[in-house]
Amino acid sequence: MQTSKKVLLTVAGILLALFVSSLMILRRDIQTINEQTKLANQLTSVPVEEFKFLHFSGLWEVQVKQGRVYKVELTFDQEGSYLPQLENINDTLYFSIDGDSLVSVRARVITPFIGGVLGEDGAHIHLRNFKLDSMSIALNNSHLIGEENEFIYTSYKTTGNSGIELIDDPMK
Repeated sequence: MQTSKKVLLTVAGILLALFVSSLMILRRDIQTINEQTKLANQLTSVPVEEFKFLHFSGLWEVQVKQGRVYKVELTFDQEGSYLPQLENINDTLYFSIDGDSLVSVRARVITPFIGGVLGEDGAHIHLRNFKLDSMSIALNNSHLIGEENEFIYTSYKTTGNSGIELIDDPMK
C-alpha cells in the first residue's frame, strides 16, 4: 500500500472517530436539556371548587376542555420567580400570576360547564370540544382559539390587541 493511501485512511479514520464522539457528547447534552424542559413544563393538579366562569390575567397559555369533572393543572416555576394564583369568587375562577413571569405559565382546565371566558394582559386561551347553549367571551389584549365547539348563542367582546380564531374541521 502506498504511503498516500495510508495517510488518507488514517485521516479518514480520525475524522470518523471525532464525528462519532462528538455525536455522543451532543446526544448527552440534548438529553440533559430535554429532562430540564420536562421538569419545567410538568403540570401539577390543583384542587378547585365548582365554577361557571374563567378569568385569566397575565401571560397564561391555557387549554380548556369539556369533561365530566372540575380539574385544573398548572406549571410552577422551579426557581421561584413567579407563583400562579387561583381564587374562586362568586362562581368565577380567577387565574393570576404573582411575581415576574417573562414566559407564559401553562395551565389545563377541564370543566363540565362554562358560561364565559375573560382573558386579559396577554392570555392565550385554547377552548376545545364544548357543546353548550351559550358562551360569553371577552378579551383585552389576549387571544382565543376555539376548536370543535358547538354554541347556540355566543357573545364576543374584544378590546386592544385581541384576536379570536374559530376552527371547525369539516371532515368530521
